[in-house]
Amino acid sequence: MGQESFKRFELHYGVVLMLRTRRFLNAMDRMGRSRISRPMSWVMLYLMPVSAAVAFFIFISVFRGLVSSRGPQIAQNIVSLGPLVNLGIPGLNPYIPILYGWIALVIGMIVHEGAHGVIARSLGIPVKNSGLILLFFVIPIGAFVDIEESAIKQAPKRHSARVLAAGAGTNLVLAVFCLLLLVGVVSTMSPAVSGAAITAVGQGTPAYIQGVHPGDVVTAVDGKPITNLDTILGPNTNLTAGQTINFTVYRHGQTIEIDNIRLVCCTKIIDTSTNQTLASYPYIGVDSVSEANLRSAVSRYTNVFGNPLLYIGCIPTLNIGNCQQAVPFSNSDSIFYASPLGSAMVPIADLLYWLFFLNFNLAIFNSLPIFPLDGGQAFGVGVEALGRGRLSEAGTMRITMGATIAVLIFLLVIIVGPYFYVYAFG
Repeated sequence: MGQESFKRFELHYGVVLMLRTRRFLNAMDRMGRSRISRPMSWVMLYLMPVSAAVAFFIFISVFRGLVSSRGPQIAQNIVSLGPLVNLGIPGLNPYIPILYGWIALVIGMIVHEGAHGVIARSLGIPVKNSGLILLFFVIPIGAFVDIEESAIKQAPKRHSARVLAAGAGTNLVLAVFCLLLLVGVVSTMSPAVSGAAITAVGQGTPAYIQGVHPGDVVTAVDGKPITNLDTILGPNTNLTAGQTINFTVYRHGQTIEIDNIRLVCCTKIIDTSTNQTLASYPYIGVDSVSEANLRSAVSRYTNVFGNPLLYIGCIPTLNIGNCQQAVPFSNSDSIFYASPLGSAMVPIADLLYWLFFLNFNLAIFNSLPIFPLDGGQAFGVGVEALGRGRLSEAGTMRITMGATIAVLIFLLVIIVGPYFYVYAFG
């Protein structure tokens, strides 16, 4: 392409700006000449179907949950999050933080497109330029590497497939790397002090009136050390309504005495089948987590193979259902922990998590056989290769578009299904 035809800025639809540059072509050439580039391109090619299989496993798991006996509760939980939860755009999706989300998303897009360019150059396929796509001139919504279209069409199928697979494969490798680093960071966490962590205080309750705060850790009751508040205020308590108790709490590095918390009546345990009260005991209006459960949360989170869906189903900003107390570095629970990393622990963990989460989603989404995404194009290349010349270009496209429509219908069922479930059946 001649210099005169190169457009550095392109405006589309009045709000989408494409910024083009040739500045990174030399870097792509150098990385493409690396001895590791070609072997890694084969690794990325084999990772693409793995990523697609992971995506289908997640989708099928959600679908099975919706049609199970727990379907109504799962559907209600999904609907309560709102439709924007299906978008991977920080700021629009209320559960993806703007700062960490945009950092992770921009890195993911650059890595994805850069990998296409590096592998293309390693295989001798020309790259014309690269750039960013900005919405409203400032919001990065995509990146691109402009590969010579005629060259990639004329290249052997094994070459074009490796170029197409490079982006998603690199995203997956980066996601796994960040997850391992995150697990290492979380493994350094331990309860800041021995005691029972207060997660919520009911407004107007005796604890609230006497000055107990969410985030406090009760280290002693009436001078006796405790690690689980249920042993004092649970069903087996010997205390009665009208009595008072005294707390020793740990708050922001200081020990505070909170006296004369009056117990009131009553928390009840009810048999839902007979509607009979099985037990009742006095309360002060707090929710708490034992020290053992705080340690268990760290142990569960660092067990990567114990529950892999935990890392994508329970995000740090989500506190619903089984996700409660599932993410130790979440905003609500991190205050109860200490780490050798000090105050840097939470921002490091958050950044690593969103790098993992968004790169993982970029990897699996771009691996799906949806045309014109990378996975759809790679699927078409695979169909053409398997046809061994017996399939026309139109026949290959029909098969590819058939797979695309089938996958999109399945995704639509999963996304819209919970709303239909809730609004049609209450």
